[in-house]
Amino acid sequence: IHAVDGSLGTRWSSAFSDGQWIRVDLGAAQSINRIVLRWETAFARVYQIQVSNDATTWTTISSSTAGDGAVDDIGKLTATGRFVRVFAERRATPWGNSLWEFEVYGPSPVGE
Repeated sequence: IHAVDGSLGTRWSSAFSDGQWIRVDLGAAQSINRIVLRWETAFARVYQIQVSNDATTWTTISSSTAGDGAVDDIGKLTATGRFVRVFAERRATPWGNSLWEFEVYGPSPVGE
């Protein structure tokens, strides 16, 4: 997926409709304390950050009703999950949603 490749030259984009999402699989349940969304011109006005251990049942750990297309740096999270997704409920533009990067962070190792 282009939104998790570490390159700001590639991106993920959704269909031109509301209710779109992007999901990442961390491989195993991980502690999550920060998420950074680097939106492109097409962005979600209303969205939720959700976690799951089975990719079926989702728990919202953060939400926004005033997305502005900037970089959203969501810190101070205390969540655990194998899957993390951005569920874009409502678009801010006539186009779909577009992310340059979807970054998920856990606790830093001791000494860093």
